[in-house]
Amino acid sequence: MNKLSAIRSLPQTWARSYTTAVKPNIKLLKELRKETEVSMTKAKEALVKTNNDYAKALAWLSEDAQISGAKKAQKVAGRVAGEGLITTASVEAPVANGVRSTIIELNCETDFVSRNDVFKNLASRIAATSLLMHDTLGSARAIEILPVDALLNAPLMPHPNQTELNINDIGKTVNETIVETIGKLGENISLRRAALVTSGVSASYIHGGDATSGKMGGLAVLQPKKVTLAELDPTATLTLNKTARQVARQVVGFNPLYLNTADVPEAELSAQANVEEFEETSVLNKQKYLLKPEFTIAQYVEQAADAEVIDFIRWEVGEGIEKKENDFADEVNQAVNGN
Repeated sequence: MNKLSAIRSLPQTWARSYTTAVKPNIKLLKELRKETEVSMTKAKEALVKTNNDYAKALAWLSEDAQISGAKKAQKVAGRVAGEGLITTASVEAPVANGVRSTIIELNCETDFVSRNDVFKNLASRIAATSLLMHDTLGSARAIEILPVDALLNAPLMPHPNQTELNINDIGKTVNETIVETIGKLGENISLRRAALVTSGVSASYIHGGDATSGKMGGLAVLQPKKVTLAELDPTATLTLNKTARQVARQVVGFNPLYLNTADVPEAELSAQANVEEFEETSVLNKQKYLLKPEFTIAQYVEQAADAEVIDFIRWEVGEGIEKKENDFADEVNQAVNGN
């Protein structure tokens, strides 16, 4: 019996299902790929499995990404993630709190992946999410180190430049999205640290990348000396913010260890052969200002904005992480084979 005869001998309903397999709707296929950036094969599979129901196809892809991402995450969990990005974000807070800024470090295994738009977008969204994480019992510093676990469990915010939301992104946590991204990019990805400015007027500076993401970055926080933030007019606030950015640039470029001499441990200070030279190198407010060396940072901030520096932070990608020296050819081979 040939195939045609076999089909004719089947009950009518069976024959109909045998000969009318679902074909993906071309228009929906195009929209699905644009919205999710999945492969053509995966988009077709989603539409076929859901009978061209777009909403269900999105949900199927989301679930599939979690499953495949979790499997990949388990496989690469032991790999060293010493590359990545330092990413910052800022938002205008209520007047009494000035400008709020945040900084995060998101790590991956290779510099190649750190330059991928998917990875960069994820880092920016995590930074935007951390802006909403202020929940403290009272920090002694203007910059508060955020608990990574709390940030991982927070709902991921949209990218700052995103105008339309993917409905399947709503409600996903930072950690769930990291897992999905591991499935897409095939490398171990981890959120290492995050910090948030909780008071004062702050600004950030990034080096080795674009305006918000790079290989090193810093925050600087200023406070007016004679008035409260609420009493500042818009011009004074703008001046304070611009000055803070110049200080953040200094922080990244000159890598101070302490804000004031009083912050240096007594034993470390007494061990210095030349205390003045040590202060000019390691104490931010005693450093010479990059653009006007006749001023120290403290003098520059007072002269430019009638303010003082009250806190700073500087991070560099992978600092303190012991990195394995990989053979480049081996890395390429692993990438090709999906390892």
